[in-house]
Amino acid sequence: MRRIVVDASVVLAGLFKDGTVRDILLNYEAAEFVAPRYLESEVERHLSEVVLRTRKPEATVRVMLEDLLAAIDLLPPEVYSGSMDRAKSVAGRAGCRGDEDYIGLALALDSPVWTLDSDFGRVPGLRTLRTDEIEHG
Repeated sequence: MRRIVVDASVVLAGLFKDGTVRDILLNYEAAEFVAPRYLESEVERHLSEVVLRTRKPEATVRVMLEDLLAAIDLLPPEVYSGSMDRAKSVAGRAGCRGDEDYIGLALALDSPVWTLDSDFGRVPGLRTLRTDEIEHG
């Protein structure tokens, strides 16, 4: 089964809207979704914005977040520590500061990154996937 690294932008989209992103995360069986453990804290930093914009109670948003995170295998830094020097280097040259963990994990696993951010497209050698590419397989 192929692995796909999930960026925080995907999880946030799944929290903001009940749609394709959420459906894929919760029901797609043709791939294993993975992310650096860092994803959890990154999404947590944006939780108040999600609550404000969706007008849902924080408890409801937290339950949705738990469901989405349960669909993603959160991996510790040890899994991709050997790729971090390269990840920091390419992230810096591409202007992707803050995305080093995702890039490092993708490099370590030789996996694409599912993202809604255009930043990752500037990283040489990194494969990215759009939602429609996953949806239509």
